[in-house]
Amino acid sequence: MSDISVIGLGKMGSALARTLRQAGYDLTVWNRSSARMQPFIDDGVAATNNVAAAVAASPVILICVDSNAVTDTLLQTESVKPHLAGRTFVQLSTSTPQEASYSTEWMGALGASYLDGAIQCAPDDIGKDSAEFLLSGDEDAFKGVSDLLTSLGGTLRYLGANVRAASVLDLAAVCESYGRFMAVSHAARMCEAEGVGLDQLASLFSKGGFSQRYAEVIHTSNFENPSATIRIWDSAAQRIRMQARDAGINSDFPDYVTSLFEKAIAAGYGDEHVMALVKVLREEQ
Repeated sequence: MSDISVIGLGKMGSALARTLRQAGYDLTVWNRSSARMQPFIDDGVAATNNVAAAVAASPVILICVDSNAVTDTLLQTESVKPHLAGRTFVQLSTSTPQEASYSTEWMGALGASYLDGAIQCAPDDIGKDSAEFLLSGDEDAFKGVSDLLTSLGGTLRYLGANVRAASVLDLAAVCESYGRFMAVSHAARMCEAEGVGLDQLASLFSKGGFSQRYAEVIHTSNFENPSATIRIWDSAAQRIRMQARDAGINSDFPDYVTSLFEKAIAAGYGDEHVMALVKVLREEQ
């Protein structure tokens, strides 16, 4: 039996698996595309094309896929369910608070422990001091995996037994980014409407800060090859809106944000830098 199974080997999942491997843990990996498993196979890591086998192989299962919905699709099968009892699942996929609660309930009913997590850094930060993770859920389960998770580097914040905490704070933190996106985009349109150069707008913001960088992107029209596209940011925005509706709170802010992202994607800007949102505002005279 291996120490931990990693399910999902995208950029983030691969970074997590590599770091765990470098820390000396014995891994089993699974990914829908076998090509992403090959580098790990070449390094002597056990790999399987079967999710049930990946779950059965380790007492701890780390999941890093697109969403909780994908996780449920992978795990809620008759071949996987018999292997859940006694396992601890660490969910590092994007989730909403309601999804985190649902996962806790259905996995718990089958004898598994569940921790909901959120990664607050880029794949390149994994294993470094700049890495940051939020975890919430069963305290005993967290104590059992804390040493393993600490090996991923940076700061590991346990938020308590309320399994909803990690996902809601993750979404709350992202809200600040959307506010900045909207503010800088609108500020750029204000300057354009009044004949003020966007270079002057950029110089107004703190040097090296996010707002200055975003204003420079608009000024130079350099929207290509971003680290995170409009399409990726839209996915998180949709989850913020989903949380508002699930919780019954005012959704005006996420409704407006998602409407702009949806328009940007419909206009063909989905793979561009998030500040290409300004193009949508330019088109809405």
